[in-house]
Amino acid sequence: MRTQLITALLVIFTFATYGQDQWLVTTKLDTIYGKIYLDTGDPLQADAARIINENGKNAQKAYNLLSVHLGTNKDYKTLKIDGRYQFAKVDLIGEYVSRYLYKDPELSASPNFSLPILENWKGEQYKIGRMTSRKDFAEFMKDCPSLRDQILNRDVKKSKDMDLILLRYNMCIDEARNQTAENNPMQYLSPEEKLQVFVTDLKSKKLYEGDLISMLNDIEQKLKTEQFIPKYLQQVILSQLGDNEEMKAQFLDIIEN
Repeated sequence: MRTQLITALLVIFTFATYGQDQWLVTTKLDTIYGKIYLDTGDPLQADAARIINENGKNAQKAYNLLSVHLGTNKDYKTLKIDGRYQFAKVDLIGEYVSRYLYKDPELSASPNFSLPILENWKGEQYKIGRMTSRKDFAEFMKDCPSLRDQILNRDVKKSKDMDLILLRYNMCIDEARNQTAENNPMQYLSPEEKLQVFVTDLKSKKLYEGDLISMLNDIEQKLKTEQFIPKYLQQVILSQLGDNEEMKAQFLDIIEN
């Protein structure tokens, strides 16, 4: 009896421990806690996360996940790189451009998360490598013309000034968006009113459908109760808007002002 009791307590303690420092967030915005293992590197399949908790064992493909947290400085985001959904380790987070580290399943020399890739607020990506040209890198930074020119003129170099470049890009876009907001006739509307206009515009463009509806309802409730809007929720809504830069800008105006 004593042995059974100790075993039961150990099981309870183990599952309780699982929930303390590891979790994943699904594309439906569910947060699942447990002991998590990442399955990565198969070039023919999407990455996956295996999770063990009080509900048993489960597996989630990367395309069903937004992010995975495995501990301090061990955060991963799902990116679609070269048509394949895979996990990328968060390296440097910014408001408008972030840097991640990923694996290339085609390269046996990159077993760990070591290859850097940038992703901006529009979902555009840029792989950082020695063979990538300065011109291509400058084009990726085109939304900030002054920074693009600095790169082309070799005033800053991606080989040694990358952190500074990313900082300047984020500051540049933030300043440009603030200036745009000052001349925006919608600046006098409340966030809730802006959201109503946004939903109306989505409906007129036939974009108000699927998961986007439930996510925007969640945004509405958070605005009404003055709750924080999680970054991952913002990012998944932006991804749902695809290449529609006008609607992306309109959405960002809601949550940033």
